[in-house]
Amino acid sequence: MLKKLLLTVGALVVLIPILAIGWLYYSTEKNMARPTDDALQALVSDTAVQVETGDWIVMRPTTGEPTRGVIVYPGANCDIRGYAPLLKPIAGAGYLVVAVSMPFDFAIFAPDSATDVREAYPFIEEWVLVGHSMGGAMAGRYAFHHEQELAGLVFWDSYPPKPNDLSDSSLPIMHIHRGTLDGAPPQKFQDMRHLFPGDSRWVAIPGGIHMYFGSFNGGGYDEEWEPKISRERQQQMIIAATLDWLQRVPSSM
Repeated sequence: MLKKLLLTVGALVVLIPILAIGWLYYSTEKNMARPTDDALQALVSDTAVQVETGDWIVMRPTTGEPTRGVIVYPGANCDIRGYAPLLKPIAGAGYLVVAVSMPFDFAIFAPDSATDVREAYPFIEEWVLVGHSMGGAMAGRYAFHHEQELAGLVFWDSYPPKPNDLSDSSLPIMHIHRGTLDGAPPQKFQDMRHLFPGDSRWVAIPGGIHMYFGSFNGGGYDEEWEPKISRERQQQMIIAATLDWLQRVPSSM
């Protein structure tokens, strides 16, 4: 009897992780937000930006040597290639941009990836961390534990986890969020406002939606409203706000 019980327990110990991994793969495939054709075209190097693809997407300006870098954490089930149309203009403005792919496309499984990026590019003097959705939450977590290693933090339609309250942080922080036509953020963002520093900058995208923070096909995210602006227009606004803020953030060097 005891032998059968031990065999059963042993089988479960082996089977449960296999089933969990299988479920993650299934969930990822079912809900994956894949890059549009426009996003894939943005991954081609041109005269302004050199693009390298792999586990990380690395974009760098073809002229000058950047001293400030931008690390990007993607949303859950979001293929990092879908962010290329937003990231390429940022790189073209003079920044090294590194978008990090995550295990099973969930940033919660590698929230400290920014440390690997920082170590891979020691010539970059300052780093700004950008995160979308779940990637924003994990960027907030990273900033909570590594504030001194960052020059700034940008949330794209996201907020920090409650255990990583940034309200007392001295780090420059911006939140670009979707909004109603009058610019009001979703209620859940208003409810989490206390997790941000009082001087954090909030920029609304009136009529925008969550998944227009990239260029994606598919995905399992349920939007709160139909978009009132085009994806192209929303991304133009995100790029402009992000670049304006990057230029305003004072150098810590």
